[in-house]
Amino acid sequence: MEKTKILIADTSEEFCRTLTQTLGNTYRVCCCQDGTTALQLLQTLRPDICVLDLMISGLDGITLLQTVAQKGIRPVVLATTRYVSEYILGSAERLNIGYLMVKPCEAAAVAARVADMTQRIRLPVFAHPEPRTLVSNMLLSLGVPTKLRGYSYLREAVLLMVKRPAQSITKELYPAVAAGCGATAAQVERSIRSAVKNSWQRQDDSTWRMYFPTGDAGNRRSPTNSEMISCLADRLRLTLQPQEE
Repeated sequence: MEKTKILIADTSEEFCRTLTQTLGNTYRVCCCQDGTTALQLLQTLRPDICVLDLMISGLDGITLLQTVAQKGIRPVVLATTRYVSEYILGSAERLNIGYLMVKPCEAAAVAARVADMTQRIRLPVFAHPEPRTLVSNMLLSLGVPTKLRGYSYLREAVLLMVKRPAQSITKELYPAVAAGCGATAAQVERSIRSAVKNSWQRQDDSTWRMYFPTGDAGNRRSPTNSEMISCLADRLRLTLQPQEE
């Protein structure tokens, strides 16, 4: 039987080395010390379990998990952190983090939790989520409230834009969304604008920067409806492209 694959992503070289020595005889272990490399390994190695430092350098752990979730990659995660807040606890719940340990923690204790998690899981083959799920994940990561009508309108708009990228947002897209949702084009436009504004005001800065980087002058502003829809549609199109080839 193939060994369970474990990725250790932690800024501390000593922690990585010690935990690798502890787990190496039982599992297939790979480790790295920055979030950018962890992102690459999560996509290529597809580990069954990820031991992740949420404060890892380069690309923080929460942004990392949000990014791979959009690609349908959801390993079982044992997260470590030196700082605990309501935001981190809420993110842990949203991102299906299986276990959260507060640093400093002993490598032996982490290894014991990994063993527990391995016994509880049947190693899954993660199917690529359907496009609607991918869009929902993107909207949730950007903080768009699901209770707003603009959330569902925005999701439908992105899905329709992927199918017909060249269509006019005002003359074609809004009416098409309205027809499918029992609304008017004006209601769709207003509701999407309200949802975008609401999520921008309560934004997680690191996530928004991933979607909407700052300009050359470092200026940042709330995206327009058109910019929001086009950006998410482009990301969805790129995510689905490997499936379509």
